[in-house]
Amino acid sequence: MAKGLNKEKLKGRNFALTILVGVFIAIMVCILFNLIVEYAYEGPKYETFCRSMMGQYAVEPYGKYIPEKCLNCTFSKAVQEEFDNCSREGGAPIAEYDNNGCTIALKECNMCNKDFEDAMKAYNRNAFFIFAVIGFALIVAGLFVKPLLIQIATLPAGAVLVIEAAMRNFDNKLMVIITFSLLIIAAIYLALKKLR
Repeated sequence: MAKGLNKEKLKGRNFALTILVGVFIAIMVCILFNLIVEYAYEGPKYETFCRSMMGQYAVEPYGKYIPEKCLNCTFSKAVQEEFDNCSREGGAPIAEYDNNGCTIALKECNMCNKDFEDAMKAYNRNAFFIFAVIGFALIVAGLFVKPLLIQIATLPAGAVLVIEAAMRNFDNKLMVIITFSLLIIAAIYLALKKLR
């Protein structure tokens, strides 16, 4: 029989109420840890990396449309190769135009988007470890505390945070697989040890 906070036996209405309150607390614990991590370890902002790109788009190297001018642009294989190389490297090609609106050169290969993506990957990797550790700690706490309410609150909250950790760092699948395997083995070991 399940036991409450004061070691009384839970049954009927009290048992159902304990489960409902435990689930509510688990949800609130997940939200709380998300807010704490977001507050203490803020992610990179796109505007910080790409301030100069705001409102600009990568442009095709054939020219821009100027209705009042007759466009007679010629294709340049060299310029096209510069644009292609920039795109392959993850940059946003920005063209330089002549007075007729024809592209004459690659003005800039803006790498801010790639820099932002790299910073975001690093942030997600670090957030993965933070959430995995917090989630695993909650699972362990849930295995070793006696009151059912605390177990119901900590076990699912820990599981959700561990799952969220994996979702944040899904770019690095091998690291997620290895870390998850270790967490599962440790959780099974602790659960078997506790249930004996």
